[in-house]
Amino acid sequence: MTSFSQIWTILKKDLILELRTREMLISMFLFVMLTMVIFNYSFSADRNDLTAFGGGLLWIAFIFTALLGLNRSFAHEKEGGCLDGLLLSPIDRSLIYTSKVLSNFIFLSIIQIITIPIFTIFFIRYNYFPMIVLFILGIFLGNLGIASIGTFVTTLAINTKRRDLLVPILGLPLMMPILWLAVTISGNIMAGPLGPNTLKEVVRAVQILALFDIVYFVASYGLYDFVIGE
Repeated sequence: MTSFSQIWTILKKDLILELRTREMLISMFLFVMLTMVIFNYSFSADRNDLTAFGGGLLWIAFIFTALLGLNRSFAHEKEGGCLDGLLLSPIDRSLIYTSKVLSNFIFLSIIQIITIPIFTIFFIRYNYFPMIVLFILGIFLGNLGIASIGTFVTTLAINTKRRDLLVPILGLPLMMPILWLAVTISGNIMAGPLGPNTLKEVVRAVQILALFDIVYFVASYGLYDFVIGE
């Protein structure tokens, strides 16, 4: 089998398993919706315009939802013995990492496709649709960075008794540059019309975020064979 076929086989397994159980997607969706309900009741009815800092609140909901999903994604592998089967199979272990990054990226993106319109309707007063391409690009790059780091850190913690605690402790500091840049992009676009200086700041943040994604993915890909074998 080619590398692409191996990645697709593992990815398809994850997708089919989740479609059958829907356990991770449902728990992630309920968590992010609960977060938005809390945001809503944290502001009175006449002061619930979160346009000025909506990007930050949006990524607060996404990052904790992502951590929940990351823990569940590897729990299935460990509990069912699937991870041992993957390690015994004649496949490059770095390809396991790539497939898990893609599956985590897809699951997080599905939740965002549902929740971003809801968040926008209830909290954002500015119509940022003219900048939707740049907004989606920021979401895409942010998801990729979170999936890359999150998958690597979850693998480090999977064999420990305190993995639910270790994933945020180890992962959040590494994700901070990703979150800072993603909030910069989303927050500026949601806050109102972009002036020339703000637009340059957003474009620069997109470029730096793409660079961070590449560095994190390449570093994690190179170290994954050692990490998953421990």
